[in-house]
Amino acid sequence: MNYKKIILILVLSTAVIYGAELEGYYMTHKGEKGQQSIVEFFKKGDKYYAYGFANVDGSLPKKDVNNENPALRNRLDKGSVFVYNLVREGKSDVFKNGKVYNFDSGKEYYAKVTLKGNTLELRGSIDKSGFMGETKVWKKLSDEEVKPYLSQKPDFSVVEKSLKDIKP
Repeated sequence: MNYKKIILILVLSTAVIYGAELEGYYMTHKGEKGQQSIVEFFKKGDKYYAYGFANVDGSLPKKDVNNENPALRNRLDKGSVFVYNLVREGKSDVFKNGKVYNFDSGKEYYAKVTLKGNTLELRGSIDKSGFMGETKVWKKLSDEEVKPYLSQKPDFSVVEKSLKDIKP
């Protein structure tokens, strides 16, 4: 066996042992009005977070007018973390014990994310067990697919500032 094959086997087995990585760019499901967004997942400490930064149709960011906290109603959805505190379950492709915030309703839900190939299943539910909720499927984007949207990505300091708005 040559060295290239050995390296390939090691790389592939490492991915299987440790699971896929959640970090990266995704295109969300189509919303009620057909809108889709570009979202980035990132890791901070041992938790995972996501924020949106571009609308596929080119529409402008919206204010968080339905937020229960009046002080946050003028913030924009662009650059604001809305999936937070997800923790990887062991070495699996499941991330749970997080929350997801819905800008349209101003409501917060329990969140669980499962990676399956080049898709992400986001389950939002009103109960912690995930029984009473719904699952949305997002597509992981390649570098080439996300390229047209990167110019709309906010400075990361904006994203970090929004972490302070998350309820403990």
